[in-house]
Amino acid sequence: MTEAELKAGIERREQTIKGGLRAERNRANISQADCAAAIGANRATLSSWEQGAGSIGLEEAWRLADLFGITLDQLAGRSIAPATA
Repeated sequence: MTEAELKAGIERREQTIKGGLRAERNRANISQADCAAAIGANRATLSSWEQGAGSIGLEEAWRLADLFGITLDQLAGRSIAPATA
């Protein structure tokens, strides 16, 4: 995989996380301020994640997934097909 392909993959995943974050927060009926406070961030940071202007660290992503009761894969919009024998 080239560096350009790797960067493109990361950008696609960040775009998916931003959409997943907003969707999960809305589904849970949690305001940006309450969501941010629950994970130890501020509202402006959460807003930047939802807009794709900031990168979410792994620790914050774990906290968000835990808050919403989902996995990191689900937060990122990734589904894993079961392995076939």
